[in-house]
Amino acid sequence: MREGPEIDIQTKKEMLRYHLGRHFYAFCQFFDPGFFSNDKPHLTRICDALQKVTEGRTRKLMMSLPPRAGKSYTTSLWCAWMIGRGRNDPNTSIMRNSYGQSLAEKFSYDIRTIVQNPNFQAVFPGVVIKTDHSRVEDWAVEGSKQSTYFCGGVGGALTGKGCHTAAILDDPVKNLDEALSEVVLEKTWAWYLSTHRSRMESGCPEIHIATRWSKKDPIGRVLDSLEAGDYEKIVIPALIDGRSFCEGVKTTEEFLEMRRIVDDAIWEAEYMQNPIESKGLLFPEHELKRFALNELSDDRTGAIIGYTDTADEGTDYLASLAVAISGEKAFLLDVVFTQDPIEVTEALVAQQIINTKQVRHVVESNSGGKSFARNVQKIIKGRSRCHITWKPTTQNKETRILMTSGQVKEYFHFRSDYEAGSQYDKFMLQLTSYVKMGRNQGDDAPDALTGIAEQVFSPGSIKFLSSEVMQ
Repeated sequence: MREGPEIDIQTKKEMLRYHLGRHFYAFCQFFDPGFFSNDKPHLTRICDALQKVTEGRTRKLMMSLPPRAGKSYTTSLWCAWMIGRGRNDPNTSIMRNSYGQSLAEKFSYDIRTIVQNPNFQAVFPGVVIKTDHSRVEDWAVEGSKQSTYFCGGVGGALTGKGCHTAAILDDPVKNLDEALSEVVLEKTWAWYLSTHRSRMESGCPEIHIATRWSKKDPIGRVLDSLEAGDYEKIVIPALIDGRSFCEGVKTTEEFLEMRRIVDDAIWEAEYMQNPIESKGLLFPEHELKRFALNELSDDRTGAIIGYTDTADEGTDYLASLAVAISGEKAFLLDVVFTQDPIEVTEALVAQQIINTKQVRHVVESNSGGKSFARNVQKIIKGRSRCHITWKPTTQNKETRILMTSGQVKEYFHFRSDYEAGSQYDKFMLQLTSYVKMGRNQGDDAPDALTGIAEQVFSPGSIKFLSSEVMQ
């Protein structure tokens, strides 16, 4: 029996090139066989998802995996592969932004290195970076009408550029400190909406690669939006049923040692993909009891007491709380939470005492509180019968907050009907962002709540003071 004609070497090369140009995972194994080994099934999942983006079967993708899993490297290979595939398309354009310009430029430099690698050139010959359009943050290949690839850091400008092939946001939040900062998260979200998304051409695929730091970072907010159902999601924790998600990345023993030495909030977010709101917070929103003011009648309100923690210099907040005690329940009726100067806050606290009909109010006296209490007493004289006292605190702040947190979550109720942007809202935002045994940008809200909780409860018990304050 005669065999068919032998395929010459050049034809074999063309067939291989055709195959590698259409199948991303095969290209990855050809380009870096040591890294894309068969003992890393999560890389197959990432490549398959990026293949779907390539073929238009999905236009929105999210990836959250532990450090060193290869998500960013694989994405860099995909960017280079897409540039190779689109070498004859003058409209090929990719945008990839990160938390800082230096990291964004590192990704860009990596992709340029891939493009110039002999293995890449074997699959996509003739892909050459323009000499007159070759800045690391903005470059193009020969034949392109625009920037083939451009990048930037969160907060930076991307004026005049648009992307058609892919818009990638890779690690927009740097670390836990940024994840705990409401200011940073709000600025990052605003930049994402106003700058990153505004560079996307119609139909441009969008890819998010990020640690699940917070529900308030870009990937968390998108997941909470109406768009969430449109995204394909790859979320892989470091340990699955107590074992490493991939022994080829890190062994189970290495991850267990990592869990032992790193901060709990960092472990849960960066390694297990649980936002800090899920595991690291002392007062997570879903654990707090709620009420609306119209649900409280005068006969249910009982005694109303108050507590003020005055502000130090700088960015501290004055926090003044009014709490109604009814049976074994405490209702946080009103909050003054402001950075206004003392000449303003004395009047605000005095008015709160009058409006809420408080019978007793305690001012923490560590930071000029004694003088503050006396001034407030003068303002309310003749308008309220509230008894104002002052009391120093000597115990460690973090210890006090932790010790009372259980009683607060069991017996305290917080309003559900406060207005967005109000002082009550700002108080709750700081309270529900407080991380136990971690780094916090602000602790005035939980500190004041602890102060009034100590007034509500008798020392060392859960006995309420309602009968005492009514006397």
